[in-house]
Amino acid sequence: MFAVGLVLAPTPIPFGVPLMALAIFLLVATNPHAARRVQVLRGRYRWIHLAMDFVEQRAPSRIATVLRSTRPSEGADQ
Repeated sequence: MFAVGLVLAPTPIPFGVPLMALAIFLLVATNPHAARRVQVLRGRYRWIHLAMDFVEQRAPSRIATVLRSTRPSEGADQ
């Protein structure tokens, strides 16, 4: 699903962006290794953390809860 979204992202109507977001959400919700990897990426790259935080604040509670679980540790550099 992510690969299809990646191919569709640069099209004039970027259908791929929501498709990639959905793929990441499904991976994080079902795979603990993927959730840890997203957590590391959020700690390492501030722009990823800010983008995920933006989605957290606007997403339905069930989705926001899953995304909150990938927040970097308090002591991590952001």
